[in-house]
Amino acid sequence: MGNTLGQQIYDILKEELSEITAGIIVKEKCKKIGKTPETIMSEDLKNLIPLIMGTVLLFGGNEKSQKIKEKLEKLVSP
Repeated sequence: MGNTLGQQIYDILKEELSEITAGIIVKEKCKKIGKTPETIMSEDLKNLIPLIMGTVLLFGGNEKSQKIKEKLEKLVSP
């Protein structure tokens, strides 16, 4: 998928959503902040996570969205 962080985000999404959906979400949301899955850094997460969560809620519903949000937030402050 990309660098370690990009791969971690993809893996988290893939656990609750499909591989295809996870890949599309990561690529498209990175693009919105002017990055790619290969170039995102930890400082990008504060802008990236809210973008990801809107789409996750749409595709996965409240329960999956909450699980994913908790896991993504751990990437910000491990």
